[in-house]
Amino acid sequence: MNLRSTSIRLGGAAMLAAMFALAACNANVRRGAETTAVVPANYGMTISAYKDNQYMLDGAVLSATDLEAHFRYLKDVKKLPKAVLLQDGEKTKVNNAALEEFASLQLTFGFTGYVMHKGKLTLMSAVEAKQKDK
Repeated sequence: MNLRSTSIRLGGAAMLAAMFALAACNANVRRGAETTAVVPANYGMTISAYKDNQYMLDGAVLSATDLEAHFRYLKDVKKLPKAVLLQDGEKTKVNNAALEEFASLQLTFGFTGYVMHKGKLTLMSAVEAKQKDK
């Protein structure tokens, strides 16, 4: 009985080692190249960057505070979008401030965020910053 248990554990360890070896052989993993992501056919919401840290949503210009309030309203009525696209506006490109606000919204409301900047679509993976110990 003990021999069978040991052989099962060794077999599992060998499969795990083989899986890691095959993953390391993948060219994208070795070189750190970009990988493809599954992109939704349509987004639950599309937001465009606008001047002075504002956003365009369905033809309305919203400040960052107004946009967050809109997401809170959608949460209250249980109609939060699952996928949200932030894209360059007609005259304004997505900047760092817009990305930071978008990441904050993504963390707060739990949607999947995509950014279309200069014709390139990127999946945004926002993570909370580690708190420094006092």
